[in-house]
Amino acid sequence: SRFLARFLVKMAANNAVLNRLEQKGAEADQVIEYLKQQVALLKEKAILQASLREEKKLRVENAKLKKEIEGLKQELIQAEIRNGVKQIAVPPGTTVSTASFSDDVPRPTAVASSPGSKDQIKGEDEEKKKKEKVEKKGEKKEKKQQPAAGSSDAKSVDVSHLDLRVGCIITAKKHPDADTLYVEEVDVGEASPRTVVSGLVKHVPLEQMQNRMAILLCNLKPAKMRGVISQAMVMCASSPEKVEILAPPAGAVPGDRITFEGFPGDPEKELNPKKKIWEQIQPDLRTNDQCVATYKGVPFEVKGKGVCRAETMANSGIK
Repeated sequence: SRFLARFLVKMAANNAVLNRLEQKGAEADQVIEYLKQQVALLKEKAILQASLREEKKLRVENAKLKKEIEGLKQELIQAEIRNGVKQIAVPPGTTVSTASFSDDVPRPTAVASSPGSKDQIKGEDEEKKKKEKVEKKGEKKEKKQQPAAGSSDAKSVDVSHLDLRVGCIITAKKHPDADTLYVEEVDVGEASPRTVVSGLVKHVPLEQMQNRMAILLCNLKPAKMRGVISQAMVMCASSPEKVEILAPPAGAVPGDRITFEGFPGDPEKELNPKKKIWEQIQPDLRTNDQCVATYKGVPFEVKGKGVCRAETMANSGIK
């Protein structure tokens, strides 16, 4: 009987343990289910946040595109105005329909008015008339301004742009930092001499540079050459093998202007390097078969005194 009692007690204890284990297992299942739900919620939240970020990104891109489209629209309107296409304002509450036209015919804007009162339509017509008057005034102003602008651009690029003068090289010395350059003080008829840097060391002996008459291009933009600012350019007949300084006619004095028959006009104060005026004119500067310096066959001339020439170089470029 004692054994049976012990067995029953032991069985009861085991049942209690089993009950607790079953309870713990059920609780564990509930925790696992809860954790699954939390994981699902986190996934949904992550997807939602990613969608919001993408939406925000798309909104920013759309705003940029809208701004670009508006800018292009304004450019198109300005281009149409310049080309004489009238701009018609579309009143609020109207729909705009476009018809198909050929490429050669301007596209007018067809405006279909929404239903409204007669007073509203009358007001819109008056507003259109006022705007058309303003646009016509603007077009008249543009037409007046166009001839003025055209007249300034109409002046063709020719030798009259160049300020070519007779000059006297008072002194010349070798450039302190360049073996092939001379630094000269040149009288071109101004209050003080100009400093000029020339690459003539290999072609003209130093003693022949002193107190020498020459032709100077005086309206190039001053340029620094190895640390020395050059304020003009000595004009020379030039070939790959030889260079000769152009000489003015006898009796010419510093400051005398070089002129060209058939090319009247005053030279520019200073040539704009961006317009490449010198570069356009220079290819047409040459000596003829008599060594006379010319532009398109027209001699370099000092009025009443004669023409300019190279000493021996015929049919050569000038620069």
